[in-house]
Amino acid sequence: MRQLAVCLLCLAVSARAEPPAELLAPLPAPAPDAQLPKPASILRSRISDESIRKAVKETIAETWENPRRHENDTISATAYETFGRDFSEAKVPDCLHADGLKRQPTFFLGGLLALPFVAVAKIRGKCI
Repeated sequence: MRQLAVCLLCLAVSARAEPPAELLAPLPAPAPDAQLPKPASILRSRISDESIRKAVKETIAETWENPRRHENDTISATAYETFGRDFSEAKVPDCLHADGLKRQPTFFLGGLLALPFVAVAKIRGKCI
């Protein structure tokens, strides 16, 4: 409780503190004869055909020589891999192996405390 009071007191003191004088000084006004560029002209000067060509060339130079070598970066599965995954998921596990309780919730219990759930899974037919 004392820490909360100290924090609130520090917050109140910091809120009352005045900022430094250099932050309160007004900004100098621009010269009246100076012309500021319009935002559209700045954008057009930055994006030109030459800058687009340069960006495309740099992007092409960064690509891999053999993209098939990096296929692990993408998510893809052939029909055979999908079938194999579905088949192994559908298989009824053995009760005394590591995946014996994959369809029987053990809540937060694990290890030896999950042994009663093995019997429950066997009765319910979730494992063989």
